[in-house]
Amino acid sequence: MKFFGKILHGLATGLGTFFNALINIMNVIVVTFEGIRQLLFMIFIFGCSTIFIFPIIPLLLPKEVMYFIFAVIFIPILGPKFISFLRYINYTLTEWMYDRADSMITGQKVGYESLSDYSDKYIYEQEQMRRRQREEEARRQQEEMNRRFEEFVRNFGGYQNSRSYGSGYNTGYGQGQYSGYNGVNDLGFKDKYEQACKILGVGVDTDIYEVKLNYRKLAKKYHPDLNKDPDATTMFTKVNDAYEFLTEENIKKYKQNYL
Repeated sequence: MKFFGKILHGLATGLGTFFNALINIMNVIVVTFEGIRQLLFMIFIFGCSTIFIFPIIPLLLPKEVMYFIFAVIFIPILGPKFISFLRYINYTLTEWMYDRADSMITGQKVGYESLSDYSDKYIYEQEQMRRRQREEEARRQQEEMNRRFEEFVRNFGGYQNSRSYGSGYNTGYGQGQYSGYNGVNDLGFKDKYEQACKILGVGVDTDIYEVKLNYRKLAKKYHPDLNKDPDATTMFTKVNDAYEFLTEENIKKYKQNYL
């Protein structure tokens, strides 16, 4: 059973690699066609008068050109949905296969019984992630509103002082505007983030889905019960620390400040 478990584990890794490559290719295609669509839209805006005067021109285009135009229109719309479906299939199948492999290797029950349970888990995690994103966006908007209000109050106070004393307007305004600015916070955050990405084998522009997927693979690879290499325990600890650091909030923070 251990032998078949290792084979199944290898198949799961290969399947995950295939799906990740396919997802990356689809991302490139969607981004490329989105750029082409925006370019064609600009051309259409500038040349709309010609099309209105000669409405038969689009009908004279070769079929290949028309097919390309349809692809440019619909791939950016349908592509993200297909990518989302690929991620769903990737997670469901690979997680099920990894847990079945672990069950064979350790002789203990690991994970859920059916694929539908993994499907439900994936859907639940996606809903939780979207909820956290909505909450984060609402919090960001509230902070922005508070910042603008505080800036307005400081500026209004500086204006009143300038009227009262007849001088020092620029000084009061500047002090109100820049007070409390402490420069870049969280020194070392950038290096720690990039090191965590390196440990998990993800790019700095990663997302929480890719972090979870790579963590799952590496945690199984270096788990002391599955890997008898003397350095496995150390790597297992590093992988766990990196995963704990690469939260959704830290990923968003890095992208906002360093990308």
